[in-house]
Amino acid sequence: MTSNVRENITPKQERGIAALVTCKTIEEAATKAAVTPRTLHRWREDPLFEAEFRHARRQALDAGVSSLQCGLSEAVEVLRDCLSERSPHIRIRAALGLIEHALAAHQAFELEQRIKILEEASGEAVTW
Repeated sequence: MTSNVRENITPKQERGIAALVTCKTIEEAATKAAVTPRTLHRWREDPLFEAEFRHARRQALDAGVSSLQCGLSEAVEVLRDCLSERSPHIRIRAALGLIEHALAAHQAFELEQRIKILEEASGEAVTW
């Protein structure tokens, strides 16, 4: 968290951010943070609070992606094993799954590289 933003967030707001990141609804988050839903909505309009919330949400997303990546090799191996199944339907689905995900990963990588080049050219590096 950036120091200039963190200094302006109260401990109660920090609890609100943690609740917003971990709860399914505003009402559930409000209960967990011991505030009203209206308070959470009002805090979300505060740019400093919103910046902290976005940062916390991004950290949670990164943690989830890391968790998925831990099982990625195993999942690919399962699909690869299916390529040698007797059933042509299973083999086709496995092949299509591998192709689809490989292309999606390639496109995401290419897009990330293009965005990086544009950011460098514009002199603006955006951190998410």
